[in-house]
Amino acid sequence: MSKKFWSNIFLALGVFLAFAGVATISVSADSSATIESNTSSKIIDGATYEENIKGVIPITLTQYLHKAQTGEKFIVFVGFKECVHCRKFSPVMKQYLQQSQHPIYYLDYGNNGSFSMASQKQITDFYSTFATPMSFMGTPTVALLDNGKVVSMTAGDDTTLSDLQQITADYNNQ
Repeated sequence: MSKKFWSNIFLALGVFLAFAGVATISVSADSSATIESNTSSKIIDGATYEENIKGVIPITLTQYLHKAQTGEKFIVFVGFKECVHCRKFSPVMKQYLQQSQHPIYYLDYGNNGSFSMASQKQITDFYSTFATPMSFMGTPTVALLDNGKVVSMTAGDDTTLSDLQQITADYNNQ
């Protein structure tokens, strides 16, 4: 085969890769989460999410920061109804709430939640409670705070009941 043939092949491949690299992807929020199990699938919608987390104690960002700044020991669940990962996690939170010995505070991280009217300083102060070695990794997050800092935490929709029970054990041992 000639050099010209291979040059054209590489040129065509290069043009293809260049355009493939600039392709855009459209992303939109899903209003329901699907929980997969070995036997069935269940859709978790916003209303089911709220039912699953019934028993948490809603707090504002100001109340959260006050608890942290006064050194109070407490467990907080950071999530929001529109978060597909929070909805997927909510059945585990429901189980945890049924056996929890301690109050679980709820900080709504959504567009209309605790952060919507917060000042930049309050938001910065929130993130500073998740200082080294713990950092805020998104929602859902369940964290134990003591003396103004996170001392135990789990995050993500793959959090198990055992993970949450470890937070309770850490609470009892602090």
